[in-house]
Amino acid sequence: MKIIPLHEGPSLKDIPAQLRALADSIEAGTHGQVDTLFTLMPRDGDFPIMHGWGDVTGLNDPIIQLNLALHWHCRTLVSRTP
Repeated sequence: MKIIPLHEGPSLKDIPAQLRALADSIEAGTHGQVDTLFTLMPRDGDFPIMHGWGDVTGLNDPIIQLNLALHWHCRTLVSRTP
């Protein structure tokens, strides 16, 4: 029997290490050309904080990207295939 790891890299609870690993993978070209990046940080009892880097205009406008992400999440939750 072979053990298959479910996750490689830093602990998912170690946010700074996860962000460093993401930056490393972007620099290595793992995700292809990355021109835009957004982060969303929930806050207890308040609106989340969002940061955007790179080109956040046109189709990369935050409202468009956040709605596409919402659509993907909702579709994935109710569908067997993403």
